[in-house]
Amino acid sequence: MSRSRWIVGALAFGVGAVGFATAASAQEDFAAIEAKAKEEGKVVFYNAQVGWPQPIAAAKAFEEKYGIRVEMLQGLRGAEVIERVRVEVTNNQPTGDVVMMGSTGLVPMASFDVLTEHGPLPNEDKLAQKPWIPEEVPVFNVTYGLVVNTNLVPESEEPKSWKDITEPKWKGKIISDEMTVPSGGQSWFAVMLDAFGEDYHREMAKNELQYDRSIVEKAKRVARGEFAVSIPFNLTELNDLQGLPIKGIIPEEGMPYTPISVAMIKSGGNPNAAKLFINYLISPEGQLHFAKDGLSIATSGMESMVPQELHWRVFGKLMGHADIAKQPERLKLAGEIYGRK
Repeated sequence: MSRSRWIVGALAFGVGAVGFATAASAQEDFAAIEAKAKEEGKVVFYNAQVGWPQPIAAAKAFEEKYGIRVEMLQGLRGAEVIERVRVEVTNNQPTGDVVMMGSTGLVPMASFDVLTEHGPLPNEDKLAQKPWIPEEVPVFNVTYGLVVNTNLVPESEEPKSWKDITEPKWKGKIISDEMTVPSGGQSWFAVMLDAFGEDYHREMAKNELQYDRSIVEKAKRVARGEFAVSIPFNLTELNDLQGLPIKGIIPEEGMPYTPISVAMIKSGGNPNAAKLFINYLISPEGQLHFAKDGLSIATSGMESMVPQELHWRVFGKLMGHADIAKQPERLKLAGEIYGRK
């Protein structure tokens, strides 16, 4: 199958790479890989998840465990990381070894032929999610629910379904992320469109949503009583909003989400250290760096290791994610339905 057909199939149907080696054979190969990784002595990590402490903590723990230095580049936006890698690989001067970003960034990177497949990984059999493309390895998910003001919304009136917020009683009481630019708002728009169709959004538009691009500020405005509901709400933000009169809710249909994955950069100088680092990120130890903050993780079998009070977020039902191939048309449609430019 050609790369273009594989990507289309993966985007449309969510299929993953096939033909993975068994965990036993991967373990045998990895004894040699770990030895070579220690000879390389470092891995260069392009981290596009700016502001997220978990990848930094995982990188430091990897250094301590293996004695291999992690040189991290962060502070660049996803588009800037994509361009940097493209220029490096095209000019045969690759500096980076591993890149972490949303799958919506890794898919176009793969089409530029700047990524390489990682080969068998011992911890790959623990993955509960399949990648969109063969080069990527899922690590965690940015998940979206909604948040309500507990003083304005009694428990008996809390939305139980995403459909509930289309009811007229919420008119003028909802603040939303923008849906006409690549964002959590656009991801939410796309997933709701797939689940419920255009009529859902046309009903939502009647409720005269207000908009704010700052996720944290939206929640604070709900806490202050300016609005009753904020959508979509990045559930990780609950960690910084404790003590405020708000409540995060995962509707019964589940959480729209953005997969965050890692991939090896083509012709990187430290391929063995890169493989070892990626395998660590999906190990139980590596995944705990993300799960302990309530992030939805990519592996299974972690229930006994994660505090019970975080289970609803870490293991909550995933509803779906945006299809990057359809994004241009959906950005336009969101603007039309909601009267945004």
